[in-house]
Amino acid sequence: MSTSETTAASTKRSSVIDKLKNYRASNEGDATFKLPETGVTVSYPKFRKHGVWASALCIAKNKLGKAQILYVCRICLFDGEKLTEADFREYIPMSDANELLAEIFGSDDEDEDDEGNDLTSLGES
Repeated sequence: MSTSETTAASTKRSSVIDKLKNYRASNEGDATFKLPETGVTVSYPKFRKHGVWASALCIAKNKLGKAQILYVCRICLFDGEKLTEADFREYIPMSDANELLAEIFGSDDEDEDDEGNDLTSLGES
């Protein structure tokens, strides 16, 4: 690789990293979500690092359901308090758990149904 190619690659990488850093900076802080059944307010970081998810998945031995609950318990506060996985499973009703998991892991695209089908192309919206 020539010096000019190395410089171009370094400049390109720098611009990508700068773009990612700017995105992260613009998404600092917490988001909140109120559990519909219990009324508990859940707060979680707007910007979530992939490493936390990878760690939860590893601890859960690639069992997605368990990994999701571990991840939620790791990043969320419930009325300002942390919950353990056991507390989550014992005290969060299924309807609240499903809503929270959809909030954390779901799509931001309101033009999709639960199966990911584009509703605008189906004439539904």
